[in-house]
Amino acid sequence: MKTWMWIAVAVIVVIAAVSAYYLLTPDPNAGDRTKLERTFSTQEQHRLDTVTISGDQLAAATCRDGAACYVAVSGVVYDMTGFPTWVQRGAHHGVRAGSDATEAFVRSSHARDKLQSMPVVGRLAP
Repeated sequence: MKTWMWIAVAVIVVIAAVSAYYLLTPDPNAGDRTKLERTFSTQEQHRLDTVTISGDQLAAATCRDGAACYVAVSGVVYDMTGFPTWVQRGAHHGVRAGSDATEAFVRSSHARDKLQSMPVVGRLAP
């Protein structure tokens, strides 16, 4: 066998091994409900105590046609305007803006710091 063929086979084997590793290794963040535990600044806590977003207001915040761009996670409404993928598509990994994304966030590979970085709008009305 020629040298270039051995190199091609070696590259294919390495790519297959790396792919298998990433596909078979569970994501440590996926399914971790503790990442819903978030600390709030004084300003954020004030917003949670004073601003209530109704289910209808959340549903209207779809990022489309100038609408706000919100999702709720664990009863807290977050502004997704600062995240371009949300604004451009009105969705992220199949989760639509204007919805409760709690379970999708728990299933995601996002770590706790992602939730911590999301701007708080207020509390979702019960």
